[in-house]
Amino acid sequence: MSFLSFNFAIFLGVALLIFHFAPARWRPASLLGLSWAFYLSWSLVYALLLVAVSAGVYATALWIEGRRAERGKRAWMALGVMTLLLLLFAFKSAGWFLTEFFPRAGGLGSSGAALVVVPLGLSYYVFKMVGYLLDVYWEKLPAQRNFVSVALYGAFFPQIVSGPIQRARSFFDQIEKIKTPDAADFVAGLRRILFGLVKKIVIADRLAVLVGNVHGNPSGFSPLELLAGAYCFSIQLYADFSGITDIAIGIGLLFGMRGPENFDLPYYSSNIQLFWRRWHISLTTWLTDYLFTPLRMSLRNLGTAGLCLAIFINMIAIGLWHGLAWTYLAFGVVNGIYMAISALTLKRRNLFFQNQPALARAREFAAPLLTFHLVVLSHIFFRAETLASALRYIGGLIPGWRGSAIPALRFDASLLGMSARALMPCALAFLACEAVTWAMRRRFWIDWFAATPVLFRRALYCALIVTVLFLFKGTVTFIYAKF
Repeated sequence: MSFLSFNFAIFLGVALLIFHFAPARWRPASLLGLSWAFYLSWSLVYALLLVAVSAGVYATALWIEGRRAERGKRAWMALGVMTLLLLLFAFKSAGWFLTEFFPRAGGLGSSGAALVVVPLGLSYYVFKMVGYLLDVYWEKLPAQRNFVSVALYGAFFPQIVSGPIQRARSFFDQIEKIKTPDAADFVAGLRRILFGLVKKIVIADRLAVLVGNVHGNPSGFSPLELLAGAYCFSIQLYADFSGITDIAIGIGLLFGMRGPENFDLPYYSSNIQLFWRRWHISLTTWLTDYLFTPLRMSLRNLGTAGLCLAIFINMIAIGLWHGLAWTYLAFGVVNGIYMAISALTLKRRNLFFQNQPALARAREFAAPLLTFHLVVLSHIFFRAETLASALRYIGGLIPGWRGSAIPALRFDASLLGMSARALMPCALAFLACEAVTWAMRRRFWIDWFAATPVLFRRALYCALIVTVLFLFKGTVTFIYAKF
């Protein structure tokens, strides 16, 4: 069931009725049953896998806590974490392995790879469970005695499709005190769902057609059109991913569960380090806590080389988390280069600009612009089907690189007109994203609307949600749902 389908709308309505009429002590169990039912609508086999993973993690956490000797604790932790990561690696690598090593074998190769379906939300619930086991091992969190809480943590249906990756302590604290959402939270949830749908259906899906055409045949477009396609994909990716995050957080609020924020104006970041602290926040903070920081501590004796190595491993992990493919590896390596250069030079750059007030003011405008373009360049690798097509796309951005018919230095009226036509979708999409973001952050509703009856606001938001779903049909699957 897609979040954008009317079947899901019916399921959500039934789920809300079951949840709100259930006694308080049965609400966690009712949410677990509803989450398993949601997963069953996708796959029975993988639903059983999810239950098995939940049971295994539940028992492993208790065994870790129950061992008195450090050696025993470490052994159970390592067994649990390695099993989860091997499960993730097996599914993520199967398609790549068949394509790379059996390209023409009958029944294997690309045809066999197409049959390898990664379980829904596998990357998200595996990372959740790994974090939970590590928190128990590090004694940051007691092992849960209630199986329902652990199973619901992995299966919670608003978050299992595309996150965000909520930490175990935050989730368990809310489950223990779960209650009927108050009127303000319920209305806020509906509003968040509406904004997410607008981002996805009105912005991201409109750009998807343009981006698909350009990336499908980069050699058939001019450098300006390729540049427009690159801009449009970065805007599409943000609208699509932040849109599904808004929907997930909004649905959670309808059930009294508050999820973590995943974006904080990432395209306004003044450097690449800040960008990665504002983009996919739940994943980057997870990797910082459970991968980068332990690596950095273990490599601290290597000085600058140890820092760079930890950065590259962390960024490559971010790339390969999306899937085992050369394009995602390149995406991680490119961002590793960005991050290493930024980390090694940031202090000196700050000192330089402190003594140059005029340049410092120019930097406030230029730095986010430069960071955005670096991100757009890396997204070409993220979007491309193959590494070769990504390199062709980047080569096509340079006039004359491949014998382009567009003169590099000819600024006549026809070129300006073509520039406007190519870049207009980017500008409109950017303004639309800005309008939605402004509405979310600035509380666009005026005082009289906030003072209207709660039932009126609920009915209005529901009507707007249904209107958006009706007016914009034929939506594209969420980009991050496949990860």
